[in-house]
Amino acid sequence: MEKNKTLKRFIMTSTFAGAFLAAPLIGEASLGDQTLKLGKTHNDVKELQSILKSRGYFKHKETTSYFGPITRKAVMDFQRSNGLVVDGIVGKNTYSKLLQKSNRDDQSSVQKPNVSKPSIPNKPAVTTQTGKVLKLNSTGKEVKKLQEDLKYLGFFTFYKTTEFYGTITTEAVRKFQISQRIKATGVADAATLAKVQKQVAAKKQTPAPSKPAPSKPTSPNNTPVKDNYQLKFGSKGAEVVQLQTRLKKLGYFTYPMITDYFGMVTEESVEKFQKANGLPVTGIVNTTVLNKITEVEKKPVNQPIKSRDQITINVIANATELMGVPYVWGGTTTRGFDCSGFIQYVFAKEGVKLPRTTAQMWNATTYVSKPAVGDLVFFETYTTGPSHLGIYIGNNQFVHSGSSTGVTVSNLNTRYWQNIYLGSKRINY
Repeated sequence: MEKNKTLKRFIMTSTFAGAFLAAPLIGEASLGDQTLKLGKTHNDVKELQSILKSRGYFKHKETTSYFGPITRKAVMDFQRSNGLVVDGIVGKNTYSKLLQKSNRDDQSSVQKPNVSKPSIPNKPAVTTQTGKVLKLNSTGKEVKKLQEDLKYLGFFTFYKTTEFYGTITTEAVRKFQISQRIKATGVADAATLAKVQKQVAAKKQTPAPSKPAPSKPTSPNNTPVKDNYQLKFGSKGAEVVQLQTRLKKLGYFTYPMITDYFGMVTEESVEKFQKANGLPVTGIVNTTVLNKITEVEKKPVNQPIKSRDQITINVIANATELMGVPYVWGGTTTRGFDCSGFIQYVFAKEGVKLPRTTAQMWNATTYVSKPAVGDLVFFETYTTGPSHLGIYIGNNQFVHSGSSTGVTVSNLNTRYWQNIYLGSKRINY
């Protein structure tokens, strides 16, 4: 039951939820009459997106009536720029700022999110006299090195590095640029790369802090923790990032993204850790909890066997960072995928081996009457029999590499896909 609860929560908060084309629910209330937050479906959401879009915060090409992660991020950017509590929830204070007529006049003094245009698929990265520019859809070892450096500096918080420059990398670069007070484009140009290298070098040269007395609890970087140390629901900052990272390595924090906010997911992760280690289940992190985390981290750990739900969550997380990768016939890498190459790649990242072609995957999987999250959905396109497939991610949506779209999310219930739908099958892992 707990696994199903975790998986359900993940799907509702997944990056893909922003692409869901949920049917609108008609209501009579006008904008401002109700609180809007993640998971809400209402015409007010569409009006909210339109306002945010007109001010440069909502970047999705279409407005919908669904409040997903893209809307939440736009709200958080707006709140951050206007000195509000950054919680992604549109309540009284956020409404007040949104509906102020003077807001546009004040934008000259407000830091407005910079919108970076994605590069055209297959277009090589631009090279200048001073070095290579890395940006959305760039690939290669330079991207992986940039991610590693940004992770070392605390800006890249995805649970692993890749050789693909996706939306998560773009956001990490943007945050770094803001910290350095340079134009926040999300593009790693020569000046940005130079500053990254400078900050990494400076951090490596910083002397290690003196070792504290054994009785004093410590954080991951060996700095003393105050006796009244406490992290709880609503806390935010670098310490929350460290906490989530440590709990993720121990298998308790299962959300695919590391954030700097102590919300419901973090609280439940702490409660699970406390319960598993004989501590009072409060959801609050104090010095006792930190000491226990350090103790557990030092124990030799056998590689845990991943549950089906954990593999499914990780597969979808892997696919998240690949959105927008172009379609390439026969492609099996982040430079370009065909439909089966994409499926094979994201499952292989979690140790699940699949055959190479769509037809072979059809034969190697088990038929199910109704797809569940993580199942494969098959289609008959240019030839008789299975010739295209994707991964079902819930809410009648599936992620796939389309010949005209690259890696994207589509609605299984549209007439086109329904007319060529063959069925769904389950991978045996």
